[in-house]
Amino acid sequence: MTDEAVDVVDKWIATKKKTGYPIVILDGELEKILGVPHFPFAGVMDPEGNIVYAGDSPAAALKAALKAAKPGSIWPKKLSAAAVLLRNGKLGEAWAELQTVKTAGGLDDREQKTHEKFTTFITDSSAAVVKLGEDLFKKDLIYAAAQKVESIANAKPALPATEAAQKLLAEMKAAPMYDAEMKGGELFAAAAAKEEAQAYTDAFNAFKDVTKKAEGTKIAAVALKRAESLVKRGMPGFEPACEKCAKAKKACEKHAKPVKL
Repeated sequence: MTDEAVDVVDKWIATKKKTGYPIVILDGELEKILGVPHFPFAGVMDPEGNIVYAGDSPAAALKAALKAAKPGSIWPKKLSAAAVLLRNGKLGEAWAELQTVKTAGGLDDREQKTHEKFTTFITDSSAAVVKLGEDLFKKDLIYAAAQKVESIANAKPALPATEAAQKLLAEMKAAPMYDAEMKGGELFAAAAAKEEAQAYTDAFNAFKDVTKKAEGTKIAAVALKRAESLVKRGMPGFEPACEKCAKAKKACEKHAKPVKL
């Protein structure tokens, strides 16, 4: 988070291949929404969800608050294993754990509500993955779509969205030139990674390579459009460390590289 001017932040971002985290430019509104006076600002929450400390977090005060706070997880003990699995993104294993807990029974009111909350989260999350897969498929990104839905389709035990994922996967596999689409899609993903890393010349060449190696496929057509977009935007040759490139948001006259499709 920063309160610096947008142009200053843009210039800094342009020097980085990837920040790895979102950057928020503060204007006072976020502080109001969260109810904090400024950043950084720390808080300590106990297992019941009560805020037992909030402040500017000098080390001594924060340490004392943590020591005084009741230790433990905010989740009931019977659901702690499922909570860990969810935190690590293991939806299938978390779903299996929830089924085991449900079968065992004996849940109190708090445990039952937590179980329902976790169940709803997995249901919604798995459905969202399938929806994303459907959207990617419609955009002719078959490889990316398959990569997204395979874990849901193959989940054991089956997730709420497993049947929908299997149906979508079967539809993709029935597409013309499926194997070629998958091979081309893998190359396309590598090209997209180069573009994201601001290696635009390499990205252009990689997208161009897809059009040749996966000729006749839908992914080849998508790759051609991406390559054309890079040329149209003047990106080949862009140097992140160059102030002129950063300001123009494209390759400057010095660094611009002529490329051909």
